[in-house]
Amino acid sequence: MKVGDLVRYGSTTPENRTPIQKIAGVVVSDDGIMWCSHGGVEPYKMGSVEVLWPDDRNIERVVYDSLEVINENR
Repeated sequence: MKVGDLVRYGSTTPENRTPIQKIAGVVVSDDGIMWCSHGGVEPYKMGSVEVLWPDDRNIERVVYDSLEVINENR
């Protein structure tokens, strides 16, 4: 996930499944993303990104794992 990607909010993991929103937003900042690794676990990305939504929420910080990329920035 990077700046310019079109995303939807909603977890797709079975443990934390939440409804996927039909409203799409654009990632405007990925400064909150970091690589994490501990105890022999393969490194993975975690943190938050800022998303510009088309409704009244405007820019909102959202947890990385709660977003689905629907169209990548080229």
